Amino acid sequence: MSKICIFDGNKNCNNCNECDLCEINNNKTCDNCGKCLQLEGYDVKAIKIDEVFEDKKQNTTFKNYNEKINIEDFSDFDLEEDSEDNYDDSLEEVSSEYIDALDDENNWSYLEDIDKIKEFLENGEDISSLGSEVFPGLISLKNPNNN
Repeated sequence: MSKICIFDGNKNCNNCNECDLCEINNNKTCDNCGKCLQLEGYDVKAIKIDEVFEDKKQNTTFKNYNEKINIEDFSDFDLEEDSEDNYDDSLEEVSSEYIDALDDENNWSYLEDIDKIKEFLENGEDISSLGSEVFPGLISLKNPNNN
């Protein structure tokens, strides 16, 4: 299949190399600098790519794939036996087992509620002796029982 000319969609490419010439200086070969696009008001950092032409050799990799698939290997996935009632029951079991650790107030506390840390923050002291800042605003405290 021959290529189609980018200037005239009704004719085939005849290798005239007009598409390789710079639009700003016709005596020069295009080096993809993008200056012509900037003159037309396009942001050269955000060009939409319509189509990618790949080498024909790359497309033949899956044509030679001849492994046979046995449908019986997938018999465990037969969904016809399951009814909607069984599905709803299993969904209820899963949803009742979910526990969010942040919902339990015993698992977390505000820094302002801990007296020793509140004093450090008010005095502007370094709290690195108490723990480490894992993310901005999230401080992991050292366990006082391990000291």
